[in-house]
Amino acid sequence: MARYIARRLLVAVPTLLALSFLIFALVSAAPGDPADELARRLNGSQEPSPEQIEAARQELNLDRPFLKQYVLWVKGLATGDLGLSFSKKRPVTEVVAERVGATVQLASAALVVILVASLPLGVVAALYHRRWPDQVLRVVALVGASMPSFFFAYLMIIYFVTRLKLLPVGGRGGFESMIMPAIVLAVLPTAIVSRLLRSSLLEVLGEDFIRTARSKGVAGAVVVVRHGLRNAAIPVVTYLGTLLGNLLEGVVITEFIFAWPGLGSLTFEAIAQRDYPMIQATVLLAGAVFIAINLIVDISYALLDPRIRLDSRLERV
Repeated sequence: MARYIARRLLVAVPTLLALSFLIFALVSAAPGDPADELARRLNGSQEPSPEQIEAARQELNLDRPFLKQYVLWVKGLATGDLGLSFSKKRPVTEVVAERVGATVQLASAALVVILVASLPLGVVAALYHRRWPDQVLRVVALVGASMPSFFFAYLMIIYFVTRLKLLPVGGRGGFESMIMPAIVLAVLPTAIVSRLLRSSLLEVLGEDFIRTARSKGVAGAVVVVRHGLRNAAIPVVTYLGTLLGNLLEGVVITEFIFAWPGLGSLTFEAIAQRDYPMIQATVLLAGAVFIAINLIVDISYALLDPRIRLDSRLERV
């Protein structure tokens, strides 16, 4: 296990470097002049003078060759210096640090809703295969998977805010302000996880070791929870790993609708305002999160199913 983790960490470093280079190149090729944009922002959106634009160009190292610009940017990353936000006129690191907590809070709440709702639904659907509970849950999952998140968000706002006046319409306040965005984020993943768990659990419950456990008199609930769920969880964990990366980066539409001050809304603001340093930082952070979560998911395979040997899998790859 330790050997596998060390090798994956060694692979993660060049992967991050390649990702950072791609992000830097794409943002550098974006239309517009970052120096002009920065000078305009610092000058109160007024027309900057050529001297101000040249000063901003030197501040952004745009007067240097492309590779030199990239090397200087990577050095800044290593020291936590992600540049100056054009729109906020503050260091990017400070702005991102302020928004991370809100996204982690919302992502954690959505993940709890997903697990609490999808696991019982998936188990019940598998145990009552082709009977009325399974048919009802199939329809519910289909509706949840088909409904656009923005449409469901507006339905919740109309019903719980406008009519019942039970919840705040948006912003980050107390627990009440987190209920609607967390549920909206959880609807589609809950439908997918419940159906994925149902299919996987049906396959596992037909295995020989399950029949052997039942023939020995092991209670049905114990067979499902201790033996069935553990082996059926691998495809679910794979999906949840990808999902968690999306949640931690922040879902732009949901955060925008509910005015949730997370990384998703920050990325939307940066793109709309052509805040190049902020775009680079948020996209690179998303890539780093996905790399870390993929490592955690691979390690969890061995914990869920001891038959999986991570080092041997790596050798085959």
